[in-house]
Amino acid sequence: MGKTLPFTKLSVFFVLCSIYVFSFAHLGAFAYDRLLSPNQAFPEGTRIGNIDVSTLSYAKAEEELHIKIEDWKGNQSMTLSYMDTVIPLDSKLFHFDLPASIERAAQGAETPLLVNYEGLDSLLSSNEVNTSMLDLEGLGQEIMEHAANLDDTDENLPIEDFFIQSDSIEIISEINMDGVTSTPGLQALFDTYEEIELEGTSSFSLMTFLDEEAFTGMSNQELSTFASYLYQLILPTNFEVIERHQGRELPVDIELGFEAYVNQDQGDDFIFTNPNDAVYKIILNRQGDSYSLALTGPQMPYTVSVVLRNEQTFKPKVIKQYSPYLNKGEVKVKEEGRNGMKIEVWRSFESKNGELLKEEKISEDFYLPVFKEEIHSMKDYVVERTEPTTETNDNGTDSPNEVVPTRESSDPADPTAPSDPIETGGDASPENADGEDVLPSETDLSLSNMK
Repeated sequence: MGKTLPFTKLSVFFVLCSIYVFSFAHLGAFAYDRLLSPNQAFPEGTRIGNIDVSTLSYAKAEEELHIKIEDWKGNQSMTLSYMDTVIPLDSKLFHFDLPASIERAAQGAETPLLVNYEGLDSLLSSNEVNTSMLDLEGLGQEIMEHAANLDDTDENLPIEDFFIQSDSIEIISEINMDGVTSTPGLQALFDTYEEIELEGTSSFSLMTFLDEEAFTGMSNQELSTFASYLYQLILPTNFEVIERHQGRELPVDIELGFEAYVNQDQGDDFIFTNPNDAVYKIILNRQGDSYSLALTGPQMPYTVSVVLRNEQTFKPKVIKQYSPYLNKGEVKVKEEGRNGMKIEVWRSFESKNGELLKEEKISEDFYLPVFKEEIHSMKDYVVERTEPTTETNDNGTDSPNEVVPTRESSDPADPTAPSDPIETGGDASPENADGEDVLPSETDLSLSNMK
């Protein structure tokens, strides 16, 4: 053992010397090429950060890249968007490492620049963005990828795309269908389906769902009732309504502003989308004749509130008809009439700290008034015609009642029956929540969204 030890030490010494000589020869040449030979040129096809550096020396390439980067910083307009807030990215916070970028450049290929963006967390926090639920690393990586290629186009990155979906399932919204008449169709629907799954980034059509499930037996009225409460359920979310209709009259069991009219024969559907990546579920619950809906899924990074605004009513006209078959002073009501209505539905998004992020108008519902029709005695009509009177309109001006002759007989087959005039009075005018009359605008009288 004592005789072999010097030989072993000598072998190790020669191996180390060989490694040193080999490393010095190769690494020294590499260092010389990169550091001591700045005039060496990149081969054809070499690009760094989308900039062609072919045939340029390392020193010239670094100079050219510096010019391009400064030009990009002066013209770039990258932004982040969060609801209605647009956050510009300050060029001063982009830091490019040119020596390292040139060092790692692939010969004859394209290599992105090495870049870093500082202060992203504080920038978002100052704009009321809840960073605790945000994938900051993923967002920062996306920002740096665009900067590393010196993209010269306007780039906007929605922050909502980088929110981390919570693993816990919560109740997002709940609706009790109070006042709804229990019908066989609703009972069958709630008994058949305990839940309806809403896939991520997908749309939901009520009529398509029922067709695919081969579920039949619900009337248009029952479908409209279910769709109306479904509409009310999804409003306090970021779900987007694609198709929704109104009927001519507001159903008695639906609150103003929340009707979603469905007509299978006319193809009037109710469609909305779930823009989130996560799956949400609609839970259907029936206890006897009581119904309720719940929307469950991951927590959203903001609070959504639904607000009803600018509610107005429209007084109906009174149409008077006169008949010789009624005693003087006798009045019969042929049509009770109904007030017209108008309301706006708004949705507001707030941060967890209560800061308003966005407001959007969802809809403006309008229902025409129905005229009231009364039948008076012809004797009262004769007196009024002998002594003409004027009525004072709501705006304070005097205008005579409009009288239009019409035919009404107790026996329609009797050609000798006298004709009875019709008198219309009282202009239909809107009334706001404070009881003040206001004139409807042209859009108020539009029936383009009425079915």
